Amino acid sequence: MKKTLMLLCLTIIATTTFAYRIKYGNNIIISQPVYEDLYIAGGTITINAPIHGDLICAGGTIIINDTVTNDILVAGGKITFNGFVGDDIRCAGGELVVQKNITGDLVIAGGKVTVNKNVVIGDGLLLTGGDISFNGTVKNNVKAAAGNVVFTGIAEKDIDIHAGKLEMDGVVNGTSIIAAGEIIIGNNASFNNNVRYWNKSGSLNFKSSVKSGNAVYDSTLKMQTGRWYYFGGITVLAMLWYVGMALLMIGIIQYLFRNVMQKAGDTVFNKTLKSLGFGLLFFIAVPIASVIAFVTVIGVPIGLFLLFNFIVIAMLASVVSAVVAANWLNNRNNYNWSYWKLVFAALGIFIVFKMISLIPFFGGLIILLIVSISFGAILLNIKWKRKEPSVANVSV
Repeated sequence: MKKTLMLLCLTIIATTTFAYRIKYGNNIIISQPVYEDLYIAGGTITINAPIHGDLICAGGTIIINDTVTNDILVAGGKITFNGFVGDDIRCAGGELVVQKNITGDLVIAGGKVTVNKNVVIGDGLLLTGGDISFNGTVKNNVKAAAGNVVFTGIAEKDIDIHAGKLEMDGVVNGTSIIAAGEIIIGNNASFNNNVRYWNKSGSLNFKSSVKSGNAVYDSTLKMQTGRWYYFGGITVLAMLWYVGMALLMIGIIQYLFRNVMQKAGDTVFNKTLKSLGFGLLFFIAVPIASVIAFVTVIGVPIGLFLLFNFIVIAMLASVVSAVVAANWLNNRNNYNWSYWKLVFAALGIFIVFKMISLIPFFGGLIILLIVSISFGAILLNIKWKRKEPSVANVSV
């Protein structure tokens, strides 16, 4: 019962055993070292202690002020990397700032991306976004596609940049491929190998920036696509991130609540209409109860608690329903799937649900019915009555 109530009310808040592995909340501050992989979802996330493992997080504002030993996978509104990273970074967000060194690759997509001076990227760099400003050093190849790119840093190897507008005022030691509607060559630009380029105005005066090799105008680099081309990378990364986070949530729910999910799958099969009724009642009654709670001062905390957790549940409704559906499919056909087969089956069902939701009007109605049946099946498996302790008969 405890696990079931936790699933309905908090959904992804970890138990004490997983306090340093999974964290969720509105304002999260990590102030103690973590010696394993850390998964975080929240409104504002601040990392003030070293993470000796992978860091995977999603939030509104994310600030990483200390070392992360392994990989970082992150998405958010505003993200600041102010700590050393011992491996790769994969990130997407609205505004992203990198201020410390990275040992591995940096793959980054955002509306506004800034890599500060003195930042050293130990491997390759892949950039995509609206406005990009790169001022650091890359030890390997650079690839970028964006609306506006300002490059004042150092590329130890090759670069391949496509943009609406490109300002080159940095150093490239490898070969260069640059294509943009407008290319501006700054006074500090230095190309130490061959350059192939294209811009709308045709031939470009590189001044004395080409130190070694030749600059050749290449009409084959002309971009035939519209402005959507610059943001194509963001769309792909955002989609991959979305699917990845869904997979993560599915894995956590199936791992922590496997017995509940299995029983709910059976209930969906055997008591479909009853599950639907309980599910609809849940999604109607909880918002009403939270509003009623706000009427009195004493009830405000309860109302806030109900409303907050209802929003969390609503956001994860498709994920939870996909897990229940996968267990239903497994139980009905006696597949005896392993944990990972169930997880990936649930991911496939989740994607199908998202496709159905795109159908005008009827798609939303179908998803509402599916979600109601799933949550109703979970509610029917809660043991609402506590067992009274049995009293042994004692003969005198």
